[in-house]
Amino acid sequence: MPIANCFITSKCQSSPDHSESLIDVWAQESKVSPEHMTVNIIASNEQHGNEYNVMANLILPSMWSRNDISLLQIGLANALSRHFNVPLQSVHVTTNIVNSGMVVEAGKEIKW
Repeated sequence: MPIANCFITSKCQSSPDHSESLIDVWAQESKVSPEHMTVNIIASNEQHGNEYNVMANLILPSMWSRNDISLLQIGLANALSRHFNVPLQSVHVTTNIVNSGMVVEAGKEIKW
């Protein structure tokens, strides 16, 4: 259940690389199966403070190992940089860990 909510600036809105699926690139960069990955792209109208072309909030279940978490968040940053053709320095990823039972899907709590 890796879920990435990505806020993109107007620069990214006009230049995505659709030659490869963003999910496939993320899976490739992370060396993790794309089976349960989800990416939401949200257009940002304004940004104040530090400037980033892409700001992503990555949501992961607590069952992932520390090594897998590292692979997923670094892989996401690299995939977003490739997909939107922006420097890696302009991509910011924060990761939130969700505990078992704190997810509802199809009306039922998901436990792992």
